Amino acid sequence: MSRFQYKNGRYYRDGKPYFVVASDYQYYRDRREHWRDRLEKLHASGVEVITFYTPWRHHLQWRDGQYFYDFDGSTKDSRDLQGFLRLIEELGLYMIVKPGPFVHSELNVGGLPDLVCPSFNAEMPPARRHHAGPCYWTYDASQLPEPLDERFDRLVEQWLKEVGQVIAPYAREGGPLIGLQLNDETIYCMSNDPPWHIGYEPSGMAYYHELLRQRYGDLETYNRTHASKLDAWAFAPAPKLQTLEEAAEKAPGPRRREDLLLYIDWAEFQWRLRRDLYERYERYLGISHLPYLTNYAGITPPIEENVPDLKDEAQETIPADFTKNYAEWWFAMNRIDHDRDVYEYGMISWLGVAAYDRDVFDRYINTARRARGINMEENWGFAALYDERSKYPVIPFFQTLLSVAGGATGYDIFVGVSTDYWDDSLDRITKLQCPTFPSDAPLDEHGNPRPLYHTAKMLNRWFLQHGEALLGCELDIDCAYLLYAPYAAVSSWIPDRRYWHLADGDIPRCGYEGFEPFSRSLQADGFSFGMFELDAATPEQLRGPEALAIHSAFFMDAASQQRLADYVRDGGRLFISGELPSVDLLWQPCTVLKEAIEAAGDGVVYQRENLFADERFADRLRAAGMQPKVTYSPNLRAYVHRGPEDQFVFFFNLGSQPSEQAHIEFYGQRLDLELGPKTSGVVRIRDGKIVAYLVKGNNEVEGIEAPIAMRFGEQTIQGVGDLTSCDT
Repeated sequence: MSRFQYKNGRYYRDGKPYFVVASDYQYYRDRREHWRDRLEKLHASGVEVITFYTPWRHHLQWRDGQYFYDFDGSTKDSRDLQGFLRLIEELGLYMIVKPGPFVHSELNVGGLPDLVCPSFNAEMPPARRHHAGPCYWTYDASQLPEPLDERFDRLVEQWLKEVGQVIAPYAREGGPLIGLQLNDETIYCMSNDPPWHIGYEPSGMAYYHELLRQRYGDLETYNRTHASKLDAWAFAPAPKLQTLEEAAEKAPGPRRREDLLLYIDWAEFQWRLRRDLYERYERYLGISHLPYLTNYAGITPPIEENVPDLKDEAQETIPADFTKNYAEWWFAMNRIDHDRDVYEYGMISWLGVAAYDRDVFDRYINTARRARGINMEENWGFAALYDERSKYPVIPFFQTLLSVAGGATGYDIFVGVSTDYWDDSLDRITKLQCPTFPSDAPLDEHGNPRPLYHTAKMLNRWFLQHGEALLGCELDIDCAYLLYAPYAAVSSWIPDRRYWHLADGDIPRCGYEGFEPFSRSLQADGFSFGMFELDAATPEQLRGPEALAIHSAFFMDAASQQRLADYVRDGGRLFISGELPSVDLLWQPCTVLKEAIEAAGDGVVYQRENLFADERFADRLRAAGMQPKVTYSPNLRAYVHRGPEDQFVFFFNLGSQPSEQAHIEFYGQRLDLELGPKTSGVVRIRDGKIVAYLVKGNNEVEGIEAPIAMRFGEQTIQGVGDLTSCDT
């Protein structure tokens, strides 16, 4: 088979960019006799890559009081992982394997076996939240184990080595295994959870204290910077969530600047916990030459899930005041640019229904713009569990296309096949809601194609034909926001001044009152944006956008100050607000950036008042002489990827009229459109002509098959409903 590489956020097959068209197929929920038929039908729809978890609890079995691993189906046909792998290779498909140890997939204990679950094994200690109570897996109210506990870790190592031996033969050069994904959404699906949800267990606290020792070197330095009097590292506290009433009672009035270090320390621990576990599990699996992918949840609050039989004790309610801080948690604990040496970025889509919610739309783009990588889970058919509209083809088509418009370098139809073959030992919850998993996948439980299948086939075939050219193009970045995790770390715990504030300055902000309103303003006005972490930015990242933006605070590490000061002195354009840094992260005087800003010319726009919070930053870019390279009608959003020979113009109609006239102006060209409600599409332009197109004008949610027209120069393309230049 072909040889694959992974670089720059995308796959290369035999040296050429390879756009991933994938589908998840959960073999462990289906009969072995169905596997060939379902894989062949997925392949016929244009799918070339099969993704799948290998659930630990499914393959670990017991006999005479001893456990063993069934990978050949000797105890149940759906455990024949060896046969499934052979079949994928026989059919000429590629694979991305996801061995856990925690996989979610709506399984009991998230796919962990009862052996490691504190609810069933009293010798296994639970992970703990800030209130000292155990962490629960919400779906079945089972307790989750301490991720750093030695007993749990030994069993994880054994599992990953066992399953690694099964999949390793397919990881050979030129083999069908092209990538791996460990865990699911970092630790126990907590990639967008608040920082008080895990880490308070004994092993977690011990690791936290070790990281403090590494960071500060000695207790004298720690005590000086924190204004504390600790006698041992073990006494260093962890932050605890406070209600508004508790905050007012325990600490009325303003706080000291030293108090912020507690949150900065804890966020670094939360990040390192996620990173270090991923590194550890890579070693255990024993496959070192393939790319390891991730599936980060979106930069957004989790949406409501229609999970049946929820237990009160398993639900951890987040106080309403704190919900605006979700982006802060994401940026503080998920440091993508720092972790380039460990894994490759990938996103998932459980954000809501983008076509009918502009906030969800913006969050899709935010998550896709975080870094180049694959949309590892796009919802194709989880209608009963999430939003009922997800069963209509217009919804997953719109969202899949939107992730690609934002920068995704492939997508995974999650999942391609509905199944009905599992028992309560694997998943006791799903059948309380729906007899199949999921409710409305492209292929039903009998292997019959649903409307989603035909839409997926249209989408897949278009990107198989044009994906390589698309990956040779890029979105120009007008302005990039500089994320700074220490600011997000502090902001994560402080919704507003009612909780507490500083005596002599502002609470730092990164996502809330920073990146999020920045993004909303630029998307509404046509400016293209990016984001990256200031303290891990490469010179190429800094030089790429036309301008950079950041809301600053009184502290910033010396290296980041120098990096940004050099950018300014070299003539870079910077928009900066807030307090200019006067100290580094050890609270030592450092004014490198402040001096550079004060000496800068017209290329720097600085004001003490927040430049971003009022969602008018696009106006400030225009006032500074910048203009968007792409503009469009009010109800439209458009994204243009440019390469040496091609332009790909993606468009999304957010309007609700049966027929709307719209236009896109880009790089001196104009595309006029007639669209229906929630119509989305993409056109490929080469040599001044539309050479390919893909448009979904059939809105099954509203029962409208809209007339479509695209006019570009002398060229007019017309039709009704779904249009494609590919022969489907």
